[in-house]
Amino acid sequence: MAIQRRTLLTALPFALGLGSLASVRAQAPQLRELTLLVPTPPASQPDQIARWLAEPLSRQAGVRTTVLNRPGAAGAIAADAVLAAPAESGTLLLGGLDHVAYSHLNSSRRALDPFKDFTPVAAVNRDTWLVVGSLAHPPRDLASLVQLAKAGGSLNYGSNGEGTTAHLLGARLCKTLGIEAQHVPYKESYVPDLISGRLHFVVASMPAVIGPVRDQRLAPLAALTHERLSQLPETASIKELGWPEQVFHGGLFLFAPAVLSPLARQFNAWVSEALRAPDIAAKFANVGVEPTPLDLEGAQRAVAERLRIVDAMRMAVFGRAR
Repeated sequence: MAIQRRTLLTALPFALGLGSLASVRAQAPQLRELTLLVPTPPASQPDQIARWLAEPLSRQAGVRTTVLNRPGAAGAIAADAVLAAPAESGTLLLGGLDHVAYSHLNSSRRALDPFKDFTPVAAVNRDTWLVVGSLAHPPRDLASLVQLAKAGGSLNYGSNGEGTTAHLLGARLCKTLGIEAQHVPYKESYVPDLISGRLHFVVASMPAVIGPVRDQRLAPLAALTHERLSQLPETASIKELGWPEQVFHGGLFLFAPAVLSPLARQFNAWVSEALRAPDIAAKFANVGVEPTPLDLEGAQRAVAERLRIVDAMRMAVFGRAR
């Protein structure tokens, strides 16, 4: 472990452009462990990916890596916990922009800034989003969903929290289709209620729903993609249905609190190496996501671009961004 820490401190001046090893020691916290804090429940997509990454990160960092779940409040609970954690605990947030940039929009708190309160240190994956319906209800595609709504059916859709990307995409889809549906936010998983028929549909990242779709417990209505997916060749893409503006790809990032920004490049190197491992790539492919082992600058550009896209979507749908 001591060797690992000496290697880390020796590499930092070159990585960060700092003048001396003494200045690095003054700025870079000594990590006694790594903690991946996940803003979603156990068995969710971020939780699953965090647990896949924990063991390779432990090997590379030379310290124990723990995964903790802090769901609720659209990510605000997790974001606050990361900012309050001691620097030496190495607490990082593995989640989406929802959990950082938009988590406090429904409170009196100011919105958090992913580039000031946090430092984006790695891009973890690029995912695909699906419109998924309950088999307990008749719609098996978007056209029949629209027919049901216009015939006077009272529809609802779920998400993992007020103001989250899932909520945004669901509201945007309803607006595009010209239908009304009640939004139902969930702190825990909405999948059981969707399977049972308490919900009519959700717009969800593919890893969140691919299991019950493959088990034929949920019906895929459309993929928010340009082309049909190899995993679901019978499911129409949103572009072929005539709404190419609905195409969306999300993904997870790793955010460090600002106090850990001197270690950003090292965190990035560890995560990128883990994402390139064949066993990790195979696990990602099995749930329909693509690992994105970008360098630090590439990861931060990806966060800025995603922020721009989602801000524009939120302004169009909700009338405000942040």
